[in-house]
Amino acid sequence: MLFEEFLIACEEQLEGFLASKLPPSALFEELKRLARYIDPEEFKSFPSLKEYLTPFLHYYSVFQNLPPERQRKRAENGFKMIQKMRKLFLLTRKEEIENLKFDRINSEASVKFARGVGEARAKLLQRFGIEKVRDLLWWLPRDYEDRRKIIPLSSIRPGEKVTLLAELLNYSIKRVKDYVIVTAVISDGFGQMLLKWFNQEYITKYLKKGARYLITGVPKKNPFGPYEMNSPEFEEISGEPKREILPIYSLTSGLTQKMMRRIIRKNLAVLKVFEEFIPQTFLEKRDLLPREHAMLAVHFPKSLYEVKKARERLSYEELFLFEVALLHNKEKLKHKNLGLSKRIAGELSRRFIEALPFKPTEDQLKAFNEIRDDLKSPMPMNRMLQGDVGSGKTLVAELAIIDNFEAGYQSAMMVPTSVLAIQQYDKLREDLSKIGIKVGLLVGSMKKSEQEAVKRALTLGEIDVIVGTHALIQENVNFKDLGLVIVDEQHRFGVRQREALMNKGNLVDTLVMTATPIPRTLALTAYGDLDISTIREMPPGRSPVRTLIITENRLPELYSFIRDEVAMGHQVFFIYPLIEESEIMDLKAATEAAEFLGKEVFPDIGVELLHGKMSDQEKSGIMERFKNKETMILVSTSVIEVGIDIPTATVMVIEHPERFGLAQLHQLRGRVGRSALKSYCILVLNRGLSSEATERLRKFASTSDGFKVAEIDLRLRGPGEFMGTRQHGLPDFKVADIVRDSKLLFCAREDATELIETDPELKQHPGIKKEILERFGEKISLIEVG
Repeated sequence: MLFEEFLIACEEQLEGFLASKLPPSALFEELKRLARYIDPEEFKSFPSLKEYLTPFLHYYSVFQNLPPERQRKRAENGFKMIQKMRKLFLLTRKEEIENLKFDRINSEASVKFARGVGEARAKLLQRFGIEKVRDLLWWLPRDYEDRRKIIPLSSIRPGEKVTLLAELLNYSIKRVKDYVIVTAVISDGFGQMLLKWFNQEYITKYLKKGARYLITGVPKKNPFGPYEMNSPEFEEISGEPKREILPIYSLTSGLTQKMMRRIIRKNLAVLKVFEEFIPQTFLEKRDLLPREHAMLAVHFPKSLYEVKKARERLSYEELFLFEVALLHNKEKLKHKNLGLSKRIAGELSRRFIEALPFKPTEDQLKAFNEIRDDLKSPMPMNRMLQGDVGSGKTLVAELAIIDNFEAGYQSAMMVPTSVLAIQQYDKLREDLSKIGIKVGLLVGSMKKSEQEAVKRALTLGEIDVIVGTHALIQENVNFKDLGLVIVDEQHRFGVRQREALMNKGNLVDTLVMTATPIPRTLALTAYGDLDISTIREMPPGRSPVRTLIITENRLPELYSFIRDEVAMGHQVFFIYPLIEESEIMDLKAATEAAEFLGKEVFPDIGVELLHGKMSDQEKSGIMERFKNKETMILVSTSVIEVGIDIPTATVMVIEHPERFGLAQLHQLRGRVGRSALKSYCILVLNRGLSSEATERLRKFASTSDGFKVAEIDLRLRGPGEFMGTRQHGLPDFKVADIVRDSKLLFCAREDATELIETDPELKQHPGIKKEILERFGEKISLIEVG
C-alpha cells in the first residue's frame, strides 16, 4: 500500500467512527493494521515518515479509554494530522521548484528553439497551438500513469486501471475491411494478457519481441481466454522502472509519450515566467498551491493528491479570472454608459394589474419590481428574466413595456421564430391596446410594402412596441426613441444579434428572457455580468404535467386514450425529430407520421402537419386552425418548442425522445398543462435503446421542475452542448469544468466580487488585468451584451 493510500484508508476509518459504524475499541486496531500494509519502499522514499507515523498511531492507542466527547475530538483532529502529513510528504518541496528555475531559457522564443524540439518536432507541436516555449507547459496531461505501484498479472481486476511490467511475446496485424487490428501477447512469467489497438498500425514500430514494457490501461475479461486491454499506454523499459507518476499527453503521429515528457522536463525552467497574480489572502483562504508549484505538479506530480491540488489551483485560476473579467466589464458599463433615469409614476401598470382576471404571483411581482428599479436607475438595465415553462414571464415583460411607455419610450421584442412572433404580437396587441399602446409586427414573410410601412411608423414614433424576428436588426430599421429591448428565448440568438438590436437605441435598457432555466453554475459563467430575476412559482390553476414512458407495442392503447381526450374537446401534439425519413437513422418522420395518423388511425379527426420548412403563411394558417379547434391533432417537429399557447392541449406525444436534449424535451412538455385540465407528456421508446439513454429519460420523467431538469441536462451533456458554445461565447477553459468544479466556481465568484468592490478598475492588480487579456482577449468584449 502506498502511503497516500494509507492516509485515505485512515480517513475512511475515522469517518466510520464518526458515523457510528466503527466502535471505539476497533479504531486503533484498524489504523495499526493498515500501517502494516505500507510498502517498505515508501519509507525509503520518505526517510522521516516514521517520525510522523508513530506519534499519529500513538495518539489513538488509548482511544477506547477516553470519554465519548474526547474520542470525537481526537477523531476530528485526525483529519488535520492527515492533511499535515499530505502536505509534508505528498507535495513537491519549495526548494525543488526553485532549483528548476535557475536554467536560462527564453520563454517567448519560438518552440523550435526549446530544448529537445527543433524544426521537425516544432511543426508537430504547432498542430496543438504550441507556438512559443512557454506554451509547452500549457499542453496539459489528459491522464497519468502511476508507476509507484506495479502489480502482477495475477492481481488485476477487470475495469480497474493498472500498471504492469511484462515481456512482449508476440504480435500480429489483422485487416478486416477498413479496419486494422494490432494484437500483442504479453507475459510477466506467471500469466498472459492480450493488448489490442484499432486502426493504429503505426504502433508496430514500437513493438519488439522479447522487450520489456511498462503497460498502463484498463483490463477487461475476454470470454475466450486471458484478459485483454484496449489501446493501453506503453513504454519500453530497460533495468528497474523508477517509482513515479508520469503524465500522459494527447499526441500526434511522430511524437511519443517518452519524447513529450523529455521535452517538457528539459524546459521546466520556463516556470519562472508563471508569476503569481492571485492575492495571497485568496490563496490562503482557499488552500491553493502557488502558481509555479501547480504548473510543475500538473506535469510531474509527486502524488495523486498533488495532481488534485494542482488542477484545483489551475481551475480556480481560470474561473477567478473569468469572473473578475465579467464583473470588471459590468463595472465599466456602469460608468461608460450612463443611462437614462426614466420617470415612471406606475399608474398605467397599476391599472393594468387591477384589470387582470387573476392575481400575479409573488415571484412575478418581485421580478417586475426589480426591472422597474433598473428602468428608474441612471445605469442601463442588463437583466435576465428566467422562469420555468408557463410561469408567466410574458406578463412581467408586458408590465416592463407599460412602464417604459409611460416614461415616453418605445420597446422592441425580438423572438426566434415567426410563429412565436405572430403569437406574441397578437397577445401584446390584445392586452396593451386597452391602455392606448400601439403594437406592431415585423417579420421577414410580410410583404415589402407592409414592412416599409411598419419601419416608417417606427421612425415617426407611431408604433410604441414592435414585435419581430431577426428582421428587427436590419440596418434600415430605425426607432424614434427606443428605450427597452426584450429578447425572448435568448438562447436562440447569437451575442452579436442581441448587440445589434441594443444598438438601435441610445443607452437602451435590456431584458433577456428564457424559459430554459439556467443552472447557477452556467449563469455565473455565461451570464455573470447580468442581473438575474427568477420566477419559480407557477400561476394558480395550472395542472402539473404527468410524464409517462411507454414502448412502441403500447401504441394501440395510446391511440385509444387520445380518442377519449379528443372526445372531451382536448387537443394533442405528436412530435418527431425529423421532417423526412432519414436513410441513416431509423426514425419515423413527421411527414409520414402525419399521413399515417390522418389516414389510418384518426381518419375521423382533424390531423395537420407543421414543420420548419413551411412558409410563415402556412405555419400561421395551421396554428390558427389548431387554436380554433378546426384541427384537434397537430403533428410537428420541434418548431413548436417555445411559446405556443393552446390551453385545451392536454397530450404531448414525443417519438424518439432520445434525440432531444432534456431542456428541449422540457420545453416541448411545456406546450401542454397550460390550464387546469389534467395533462400528459408521453415518451415513446423504440426497441434497442441503450440503458444510458433510457435512464436519462427516466430522470427527465421523474421531475416537472425545469430547474432540476436543467441541472441534470448540464451534468449529462456539458455546458457546450447545453448552451451552444459558439453562440454564447462560453470560454474554452483548459482545466476548469463548470459542472465538476461548481464549488470552486462559487468560491471564485465570491473572491472576484470582493476584489472588484475594493479595486473596480484593477489598478492595484495589473497582473490580473494582463492575464485576462492574454487568456480571453477579444471574447471579453462580448460579455458586455450577455
